[in-house]
Amino acid sequence: MRILQISHNLHVTGGSDAVFFATSELLKRNGHQVVPFCIENEKNHDSTWARYFPKGADTRSKPAFDTLRYFYNMEAQRKLAQLIQDHGPFDAAHLHIYHGKHTPAILPVLRRRRIPVIHTLHEYKLACPVYTMQRGGAPCDLCISGSSANAIKHRCKDGSLARSAIMFAEFHAARLLGDLRNVDRFLCVSGFQRRVMEKAGLPRKKLRVLHNFVEEQPDSAPPTADAPLLYFGRIEKLKGLPTLLAAARDSGRKLVIAGQGAWQNPMYEALKSLPDVQYLGFKSGPDLARLIRQAKAVIVPSEWYENCPMSVLEAKAWGRPVVGARIGGIPELVREGRDGFLFEPGNADDLNRALSKLDQAAPLRLSQNARLDIANRFSASAHLDALLGHYLDVQPQPKLRPLMQASA
Repeated sequence: MRILQISHNLHVTGGSDAVFFATSELLKRNGHQVVPFCIENEKNHDSTWARYFPKGADTRSKPAFDTLRYFYNMEAQRKLAQLIQDHGPFDAAHLHIYHGKHTPAILPVLRRRRIPVIHTLHEYKLACPVYTMQRGGAPCDLCISGSSANAIKHRCKDGSLARSAIMFAEFHAARLLGDLRNVDRFLCVSGFQRRVMEKAGLPRKKLRVLHNFVEEQPDSAPPTADAPLLYFGRIEKLKGLPTLLAAARDSGRKLVIAGQGAWQNPMYEALKSLPDVQYLGFKSGPDLARLIRQAKAVIVPSEWYENCPMSVLEAKAWGRPVVGARIGGIPELVREGRDGFLFEPGNADDLNRALSKLDQAAPLRLSQNARLDIANRFSASAHLDALLGHYLDVQPQPKLRPLMQASA
């Protein structure tokens, strides 16, 4: 198949970018042709397709000039049409993150050329004007249970009335421009996210669940009895770091933390009184893999609506159990007592109770179950089969000839 993969970045700045690249590579190594359509950026990887990449809105450094482009990017529309004219046809267009940069201006181009459109939902954009379902440092669903004007009322974007109002306006403009009606299928990365989207009014018949995937890893020995616990990811308050540190303080457990983020300075202060907690900064690639293999378990203490955190899948791929908060999509990934344990988000005592269960469990059994679950539910091969099935399901039906002509 020939697939357009559409997202903001041809470089990695976050989880959605990593999934975009992983999906593209998975398709390519299985014989499919992938053409990226991203936004012009000096950080992008080199690409033969870069001449088709449009400029995206820059609402921070030049908000007055780029506000219109944030709503409707005519250059993205024109360049996508040129790309399809020069190199089409395509069997499907797979959208990742496109609002605010490509904008829904690209959707009529795909519709006119009868290219089926699939959109993987990496966050909550179609339910929450500011994408995050967070307010005041806590999970929030007011825009689903009430009015989306709550985004303005509570100044949900950076505490700014102006930025919140712009995102509110873009949310409704995108709806009018067809970010629902011009998409054939929405792929939610968790069942939790699908339920949120149903409550937000997305058409149920267009919603499917396709979790993220991870590459299976070589077998490794079970952790030693004195192996530390590991947290890796963004250093943010809503990732549950204060709760994790409180649990470590109460129990005296050894803990390793890897990552970076806005909560680093408060964390530094807290670590002064926690000699058993080691902070290693940001780690990725082989360095991160080594930390996972050396860990007793990976802790995912989030206090916001995680969908399908890659930290859970990466831990299980290396045969490490996960102790995760019972929130968002995490309970779909961690099977209580089989390959990990769950606890109430924000509750350090309950986290320590879950860790006590971990201490009493058989490490080899947990490790084997974790690997088996990756092979069965989250492997690259299983993901590819499901993804190709979605691409085929949304192919346009051939137009039927009139009955008299067909029987002539």
